[in-house]
Amino acid sequence: MLRTTEIITYCNGFLLNGQPADREQIEDIFEGRRAAAISVWVQYEQQKQKLMLKKLTPEQYQNACRDIAKALGV
Repeated sequence: MLRTTEIITYCNGFLLNGQPADREQIEDIFEGRRAAAISVWVQYEQQKQKLMLKKLTPEQYQNACRDIAKALGV
């Protein structure tokens, strides 16, 4: 997953690494993180679909889903 050192917070306005920031300053960082999260979610769902084809028991399926999530860093 995408790991950055920028810290974005909001308390009566955006802060980037503790300093006041405009929306334009954080938008690229936010969108990059959002795209990375969606990418991981898509990979997770694709792997789950492959598991469905294997006719696993519910317990095996659950364990396999946990393994996928762990591998993806979720």
